[in-house]
Amino acid sequence: MTSNDTHAPSINSSLPPGIKQQGLGDTITNLIKYYEFSTTAVVVQKNGMWVYLNPSALHLLGYEHLSEVQGKSIWDFIVKADQQMVSERIKASINGVNPGTHEQKWFKKDGSIIPLEITAVPVENFLGQTTAIIKKVNQESQHVRDTLQHYQLITENMNEIVSLLDRRGNLLYVSPTYKEYSKDGIHNEIGQSAIKYAHEDDKEFLKSEFLKLIKYREPQTLQYRLKKTDGTYRFIESQVTCIYGQADCQFIVVSRDVTDRHLAESKLRISELKHRMILEHSNDLICLMSDEGVAVYASLSYKSLLGYEQDEVVGKDILTFIHPEDYEKCQKAIVKLTETKQPVTTIYRKIHATGHILTLEAKGMAVVDDRGDANHFVFISRDITEKIKLEQYRENIEKLALLGDVAAGFAHEIRNPLTSIKGFITLLAKERKEGERGYHQIIENELEKIEEVVNGFIALAKPQAGDIAEVSLLKLVKNAISVLTPQASLKNIRININSQLKSIIIRCQRNQMKQVFINILKNAVEAIEQDGHIDIILEEQQDRVCVIIHDNGIGIEEERLQRIGVPFYTNKEKGIGLGMTVSNKIITEHKGQLKVESKPGEGTKVVIDLPKYPF
Repeated sequence: MTSNDTHAPSINSSLPPGIKQQGLGDTITNLIKYYEFSTTAVVVQKNGMWVYLNPSALHLLGYEHLSEVQGKSIWDFIVKADQQMVSERIKASINGVNPGTHEQKWFKKDGSIIPLEITAVPVENFLGQTTAIIKKVNQESQHVRDTLQHYQLITENMNEIVSLLDRRGNLLYVSPTYKEYSKDGIHNEIGQSAIKYAHEDDKEFLKSEFLKLIKYREPQTLQYRLKKTDGTYRFIESQVTCIYGQADCQFIVVSRDVTDRHLAESKLRISELKHRMILEHSNDLICLMSDEGVAVYASLSYKSLLGYEQDEVVGKDILTFIHPEDYEKCQKAIVKLTETKQPVTTIYRKIHATGHILTLEAKGMAVVDDRGDANHFVFISRDITEKIKLEQYRENIEKLALLGDVAAGFAHEIRNPLTSIKGFITLLAKERKEGERGYHQIIENELEKIEEVVNGFIALAKPQAGDIAEVSLLKLVKNAISVLTPQASLKNIRININSQLKSIIIRCQRNQMKQVFINILKNAVEAIEQDGHIDIILEEQQDRVCVIIHDNGIGIEEERLQRIGVPFYTNKEKGIGLGMTVSNKIITEHKGQLKVESKPGEGTKVVIDLPKYPF
């Protein structure tokens, strides 16, 4: 190896004139004189024994004093594998032949081995001694040389194709595994292009990537097709690395056959594409949850069904947008799924981006790997809001139809004899004196109550008929308010309307719908003892409208709230318990919903949800 120290002094030129004629003691004295303070490490030997090592050489080998090495055999300092070569170099130097620079491995004082560059200086003299400059080998360069020294031994036992390229892309070396692709034999491939057997469609790509590698010197991974000797092509993946940073850089390429993996990945991609198409075009909500409870995937249907973009769902807690009242129920279902790994089904509500509520039915399943571990869980949720509304509508229709039939028959059987009784009581009352008419008046009052019950049954069986028409919802509510205004004024009750829907039109039977609002407002007025208020809010949601009537009356207990709408159930002194039953029947027949929410001391809220065009 050639020394990199181009400024090192020449010992031959530095020795004083006449040194050949002087004795050994004088020689050492002169050597000490000229090299004791030199930063260049200098050693002198004679007959295989150390004559002199200057302080730089002693320090390099781990010694402090010349006396520790002077007179000792040089062979105790040189590894056995290099001794024959060193002996030949000493002979050449004594004979005046410059053996140049060479790498050797020497022992340091502590027994460790140090690689050195030895530059011999030929000096012809009768003493037979030789002088050399020693220098520690650069560790990085030594590592590369050691690696290359064992390169062939390692690569010949690898399944991968290992090759060494010059900066033109030609082979400097290729491992035996290349024989499956070489038509002319591996030895004949040296100096040939490394892409000689690449698929024609891949060659331009490989050339372009190789130019990038030369320019940027950054490792690359390339995939391409390589033709075997039998004419078939295999998919190859190559890792290319630059091993020098200088202009004459070379490249190590490790290539492996990835055909099976490529085919498997292709099948997987096709399968993934099919499943993704199904997922992205499904109307169901599909969500993948990590074991930490975070959504890692959300289908596009989140946008169409709930109004949220995918990035508004992914990365957030899986229970985000869940209705607060259903949060605990859903949390328990998730805990059960993660603990048992068994599918769970639950019905819950989610809040749409616009604020309205959707009812969903979800099925959760664990995604299990080959080892039986579940790190992810998939939830498929279906919107059943309309399904529930339809079921409730059918249930109400069936109940009300049955109740209507019973009411009609009952009213028919009572009304006729009731009319006769009422008529005869009136005649009898006329024949009595003024003071004797008290009992008759009581009877008449009770008969009026019975008649009111009968009329309620008739209204339940067949509410006041009317033509279906397009009606202003705001005007309809205001008409109902005008009926209750006198009664509300007596209690100092304010009725407020909050609506931006002045132009909203619904199709309905005017008189029936007006009766609904009158019934609900009447209940609200009667629930307020004095100085209260009733707030009416009209809202529009897509193709539906919502009327909210909220009073600050005494409220309703939970037990009573569950029985709202049950025929003849009432807590009013003069009520018959058919008002809400009739109202619910009318709303149901208009394909709407009536919901009552109340707490004692906090008032009552009645929510009427109607389609704009039910008929």
